[in-house]
Amino acid sequence: MKKVIPVSILILICFLLALTGSMHISDFSITTPELELSPLPVPPSMYFNDPDAINLVECQFYGDYQDNPDWKEIWPRVIEEHYGININIVYPPISKYMDTIAAAASSGELTGIVEIFGGPYVEEWKEKELIYPLKEYLAGNEIWNTLIPEYWKDLYTIEDDIWAIPSGDDGMIIWKARFMRGDWLDKFGIGKPYTIDEFYQASYNFTYGDPEGNGRDDTVGFTSAGLSNLHDIFQAYDARLSTNAGSTLTWNPNTDIWEDSMIKPEMVECLEFLRECYSERILDQECFTGMTDTEMIEKVSSGFYGGTFIASTFALNSESKIRGLFPDAYMLCIGGLSHNIDRNLNPYGPGPAGSPRVLMKNTPQPEETINWFVNTFFGDEWGFWTGRLGPVGDYPGQDERACTVEGKTIVRNTYVDQTGSIKTYPGPGYIGGLPSRALYSIYEVVFYVPSPPQGFETWAEDTALRANDNTKRINSWIAEYIENGMAYILPERLTKPTSDLYIELFKDINDATRDAIQKAISGEISIDDAIEQYRMIAKALGFKEILDFENKKLEKATVQDY
Repeated sequence: MKKVIPVSILILICFLLALTGSMHISDFSITTPELELSPLPVPPSMYFNDPDAINLVECQFYGDYQDNPDWKEIWPRVIEEHYGININIVYPPISKYMDTIAAAASSGELTGIVEIFGGPYVEEWKEKELIYPLKEYLAGNEIWNTLIPEYWKDLYTIEDDIWAIPSGDDGMIIWKARFMRGDWLDKFGIGKPYTIDEFYQASYNFTYGDPEGNGRDDTVGFTSAGLSNLHDIFQAYDARLSTNAGSTLTWNPNTDIWEDSMIKPEMVECLEFLRECYSERILDQECFTGMTDTEMIEKVSSGFYGGTFIASTFALNSESKIRGLFPDAYMLCIGGLSHNIDRNLNPYGPGPAGSPRVLMKNTPQPEETINWFVNTFFGDEWGFWTGRLGPVGDYPGQDERACTVEGKTIVRNTYVDQTGSIKTYPGPGYIGGLPSRALYSIYEVVFYVPSPPQGFETWAEDTALRANDNTKRINSWIAEYIENGMAYILPERLTKPTSDLYIELFKDINDATRDAIQKAISGEISIDDAIEQYRMIAKALGFKEILDFENKKLEKATVQDY
């Protein structure tokens, strides 16, 4: 097979580097030993008409563009040796990523398979005729037709064609929920809260009942980084926030209509409740001071905050840190709080499908390229695990290999870092998963530790057991709320408006929403004045036009007015 890099790809790489100031993988000054490769056999029928080279443009490949330079070099080289095809990968800095690739796309130099951020960009790039539709190219692909979940295809289906492929997921349900200190609830003899009133009483005790028993006034009922961690409270009042907590223009699953929660009577009730929590110091007084998510998580992990609304993985990490201070501590999942309504409160999805990958116009051999991509990273076991966890080796502990696949067992290689801690090798982040190859549910995961440091003799067994237990625990959390009707599936197409006006006004909408709500809760202005301030902006900018556009697609008519 020819190994010639097309001129257009070389131009692309130079162009991207000029724009970003980043370094291509070949420019890093590192020394890596030559690999002794023994490629696994590839079914001859799977790879047909392979393109001459594959160009990939990726965000946060092995971390940001300066992270893990050695692995950035190893990964494409291993793939080239295994499949006999040239891989060119470019990874602009995340801080400039979309600006960089948008400029390259507009110039016509961006080719190959490119990661972009979210659905609106897919629609925009489709309208600008920057990308290829994929349905016809993949019509005869057996992997695409049998292994790829339908909901992946639906995510980026526009006008009956498919315009992007998600990076994937294991099919694990993704959602955010409220997590509270279960040991504090136990101390006060309070059961798990299911209503706003029960939540208030628990949070009041967390703030004023000295849950740590140290005689100090040093605990807070619950915390939040802005509005981002208050979703469930707004949902309880049927005054929903968007998934990014930056808008009240949302789809209501109980009425199947787009509405503006800000101008509903229920919003007044919700703001009154949150204002009471804030004035009584039950809600963290620093929540509207620009605190980041990371800073908020650190607060929860300190052991002096009763909880927050957060993704399950972060809750588990916080729980582990709290136990370092308070060994009996544990986090309890509150998957929904009822008040004005008690059904379809908290949204969840079938899995974090990941950022979309698009096939750029001007890509040489586009059909061969997209079929190679699907067959390699989803259809072939070696390619899949190399894309997800890092290069697959022939045996545990093989140099420069991240893992080994032995039947239904994944052996992850480890190393000892400079602090004496055991670490798994970093993954490329290129593939997020596949439901038919789910870690910890379909596969057993074990860890290979060549020489455990003193005190870490059982690290491999303990880590694998903890990961398996966490998976079971997370699944049990959501199961209860699906069964009682509090949790509901939020279709991707209804997560946010898609109209051009919404995209144009995105920042203005976020600013108007957050400014009004935060001022109302903190008491800076009255609730009535906050809502009136918002109404004036919404009317001037034409928010109703956004609602009308979205509801027309549902064959509904907007009933609200500003």
